[in-house]
Amino acid sequence: MNNPRYDTLTTSNHFDSIAEVFNRIWYFSDDYKDFVINHIHRDLSLSAEDILVDLGGGTGTFTSRIQDESGVTKAYCVEPSVAMCDEAAKLKNITALCMDAHAFISTKTPFSKLLLKEVIHHIDEREHFWQAVYTRLPKKGKLLIITRPQHVAFPLFASAKTAFAHNQPPYELFESQLKACGFKVTTLKRSHSFTLRKENWYEMLRHRFMSDLSIFSDEEIEEGIREIEEVYTEESIDIIDNLIFITATK
Repeated sequence: MNNPRYDTLTTSNHFDSIAEVFNRIWYFSDDYKDFVINHIHRDLSLSAEDILVDLGGGTGTFTSRIQDESGVTKAYCVEPSVAMCDEAAKLKNITALCMDAHAFISTKTPFSKLLLKEVIHHIDEREHFWQAVYTRLPKKGKLLIITRPQHVAFPLFASAKTAFAHNQPPYELFESQLKACGFKVTTLKRSHSFTLRKENWYEMLRHRFMSDLSIFSDEEIEEGIREIEEVYTEESIDIIDNLIFITATK
């Protein structure tokens, strides 16, 4: 396959293009969603007194469920993709704001807990952003980054793995930046395994459910699927998702 072309499509435009189908193509199991959301509750110590901000919250499905289950006072889904934010705005129990992370912090909207699930690599000028977050958070306020290692165990084709590694900073960088701002930082590595039918996984790839896939043409995606087919010969694929949870407390 061709070498990745990292400037072919902006992240914002990519998510605009898949917003209407995103919830339908996200085939990760209910157990997987339970696993992630339960850890979000515990790591952020969510309570009824909290105001939660889900930065890069996409279509708001995780934000909405967290709000329902935690009973936080208010939950914001902050999403720069207009199309994604329009989907989130349909959910009545959360507030959808169409803006990027820096724009949101500049609004000086009060919050006590901040979630950055699989989005931290999209935020530029992170040192400046962390300092602004530290200033805005109340004492004992928390932020939670959910990210992945640079080398994922997902059943991706080789060029997709290269693209992911290129776009994914090492998590130790986030730790050092947060500590430099004065945060107390705790990092935990957690894994979850689940099984998908290959046809479901391939549909996710064809719709480029990860922004790292946006650089590949339809032909390259199909070539990549053929590459995966040579390795996975059964009807289903066992998938391991290795996640890194970084909690920073003021």
